[in-house]
Amino acid sequence: MTNPHHQAEPDDGLLPRARALLTRTMTFYRDDPRTSRWLRERFERLEHPLRLAVTGRVKSGKSTLINALIGEPLAPTDAEERTQVNTLYRYGPEPRITVHTPHGAEQNIPVTTLDVGTIRDLQHWRPDEVSRLVIESPAPGLQAITLSETPGVSSSAVQETGRGALAQILSEADGLLYLTRHPHQTDVQFLHSVHELHVAQCAPINTILVLSRADETGSGGTEALPAADKIARRYRDDPRLRAFSQYVIPVVGLLGQAASSLTPDEVAALGKVAALPDENLEALLLSADRFARNEKPESVPRAVRLALFEKLGRFGLQRAVTAIRDGVGEPKKIVSTLLDDSRLNDLHEAVHQQFIERQDALRARSVLMALDMVLRANPRPGSHQLRAELERILASAHEWPELRLISALRSGQIRFGGALDEEAQQLLGGAGDDLRSRLGQASRTSDGTMAHVAGDALTRWRYHALDPGRDLVHREAARTVLRTCERLVRRTHSGT
Repeated sequence: MTNPHHQAEPDDGLLPRARALLTRTMTFYRDDPRTSRWLRERFERLEHPLRLAVTGRVKSGKSTLINALIGEPLAPTDAEERTQVNTLYRYGPEPRITVHTPHGAEQNIPVTTLDVGTIRDLQHWRPDEVSRLVIESPAPGLQAITLSETPGVSSSAVQETGRGALAQILSEADGLLYLTRHPHQTDVQFLHSVHELHVAQCAPINTILVLSRADETGSGGTEALPAADKIARRYRDDPRLRAFSQYVIPVVGLLGQAASSLTPDEVAALGKVAALPDENLEALLLSADRFARNEKPESVPRAVRLALFEKLGRFGLQRAVTAIRDGVGEPKKIVSTLLDDSRLNDLHEAVHQQFIERQDALRARSVLMALDMVLRANPRPGSHQLRAELERILASAHEWPELRLISALRSGQIRFGGALDEEAQQLLGGAGDDLRSRLGQASRTSDGTMAHVAGDALTRWRYHALDPGRDLVHREAARTVLRTCERLVRRTHSGT
């Protein structure tokens, strides 16, 4: 008979241990309908795609970035802040909209297609009327992730419901994309408040800071992105931010959204614009009004020109024209070039590496966050045993330091120098989580050779962890790799 109080061994894997504790806690609180239902929802979410929350300051470009990530214009974009309720965009075989009220009721809105105007109207409802919108779409961009758009950090909706409600939404997300044009003290304070819970402090691995609207950095123009890159590097190394984020990425969301939906006719119109003399083009690009009202190019109607300016923005038009003049003529290549210029590909790569590749570590974090919240909010006789198991899991959760260090190495936040960076990433699981991938060995390598390779790595990283020539940050990072090597040595001896 299985002992119901059996404690999983540390090598069982973080997510299985977290799932087992969640099951025990659900059983423990089965006589509490509200807590039991909330825990059941967390359990069922383990079978769904990762949930990424997209939040930030008012008018930081959240909706635009969501559309760029999805590859379709689903999230309404307006000149003023409109999002009043949390809006979930997730994959579904057919278009569907569901409205959730604060009292637990659900209402399906009959739709055959997802109209931005309908979603915009629903987002205008007050938070005390609608607690959440769920938008289901067959868009391929939603197959691996679910995106949650929150009201702006300083919006009227957040002021009305309090930041605690927003923090609750963010705590339920597996990952967080925080958007700001330029990090301010209020951004740092808010992010620190989101990471105040004990589990969040143990696992500061779920946040990517996005410098949105990077094309507007400084005075804009051709120097905007280089300036945004400098700002990103400075904040990436800022101790206040590196405590919870390893990636700081400049993105031009409008261009990313536009490139994802650029049509052949629009590419053809851009080709005609690019054929204009430099002096005419520079004058046209000063404003949308000039671009649309000018007589030239006569072959591109004014309405088409205005639509291009609104879709691409001045920066996007300049990049498109430059690409065409440089010989990029095929529509697919132009789209690819503009996506590169928007830095959306950089964000996609970071999301894939930080979140999707190591999603078990993030899912475990979400489960343990939920358990921490329940055990703190609703203690009862006997819950101390669950709390003790939670603390044991947290103490042995080496997957989180591994993921954090992999991200820091990939982003350039941590540099050991030379081949050490590549070796560290491989040992940490950056090329695959299985034993042979971590040790860089082929499938036919003998167990004895594997043990020898692991032992050599252990010796090398023990030296780096104690190297007085390195600063404290890098010695701590080397100790993380050292602990990984110790685990790999144990695995080679156990045959796992």
